[in-house]
Amino acid sequence: MRKIALPLAIFALGIGSAYASTASDKTESAIQNGFRYDPMAPVGEECVETTNSCSTEFNDEICTYTDSSGQHNLFDQGCVNVLFKIT
Repeated sequence: MRKIALPLAIFALGIGSAYASTASDKTESAIQNGFRYDPMAPVGEECVETTNSCSTEFNDEICTYTDSSGQHNLFDQGCVNVLFKIT
């Protein structure tokens, strides 16, 4: 019984460690700085990075940026896909 218990324990630890590192990688990659669209910027430079952290994972609250002209939605790089507030 001892001969089989140790390999099974090591196998279980390996599986647990692999799952934990994969789960943390997904969480970290889902958080990024948001980009705002500036229609007054020169052509090709309309998508401006902000320091606001947002999430790529869908939820009910859109990540926003507020400046003197009002509140604006934040997007991923390229200003195509909207980002969401970090929950």
